Amino acid sequence: MTVVESAPAKINLSLEVVGRRRDGYHELATVLQTVGLADELSFEESDGLSLACDDPSLATDGNLVLRAARALGGGRGARIHLRKRIPVAAGLGGGSADAAATLRGLARLWGLRIGEGELLRTAATLGADVPFLLRGGTALATGLGDQLEALPDIPSMWAVLHLPESGPADKTARAYRALQPEHFSDGRLTHELASWIWAGAPLRLERWPNTFERVADQLYPSLAAARLRLRGAGAPWVRLAGAGPTLFTMVGDRSAAEAIADRLDAPGQTWCVPAHRRLG
Repeated sequence: MTVVESAPAKINLSLEVVGRRRDGYHELATVLQTVGLADELSFEESDGLSLACDDPSLATDGNLVLRAARALGGGRGARIHLRKRIPVAAGLGGGSADAAATLRGLARLWGLRIGEGELLRTAATLGADVPFLLRGGTALATGLGDQLEALPDIPSMWAVLHLPESGPADKTARAYRALQPEHFSDGRLTHELASWIWAGAPLRLERWPNTFERVADQLYPSLAAARLRLRGAGAPWVRLAGAGPTLFTMVGDRSAAEAIADRLDAPGQTWCVPAHRRLG
């Protein structure tokens, strides 16, 4: 038996860092959205647990895929193959998406009778974005990113993603360390966006913040020029995905999105993909 799961990337339509807790973790308010750039994972029955990947450097014991399998499996085996398409350390949640797809895929392969609540609790032990990426779509996330409120699907939209440079493996930790108390906000704007989505109001996506924009340029020297290239290619606005360094814009028309991507003329660094609806 072989089980195949897609692992879609995510962007943040709004992202506010509310503050830093005494334990060092940060409270967030963010509206998350999955998009059609996805890794693919296949799972086959096996006595042992193994991971192969078309990028061999990722097939390590510390990969979130194997961590997810161990968290769910209690010693069960599987042969897992990861077809990697989401760039690594790009702000698109690729590792978390793979972990979420692993939980879904192995629950099917192993025939586990596991409720969504238990699956969400397991996902939360693997990373802040993993619970959201179990089902994807559009959601408001608060707390450490693990308190989720599913939102209605947004209108049909296309995203243009552009990665001007690769991020280091610890890029999210670096971004958090760069934040200062004056960069924090109360999450009000993110909650306002969620209320607009509930109401079916025009989203005006250029309006909503990403706290990491305040420090991203000092971490990634190429971002300022990349923003200008995107605007010059026709992007109506430009936003940072997560903690970066991927930039994105969104438009309602596929041909308009493809035209922006074509004008950028950066194959291997640019993707034109639809927004995703919630799984299940």
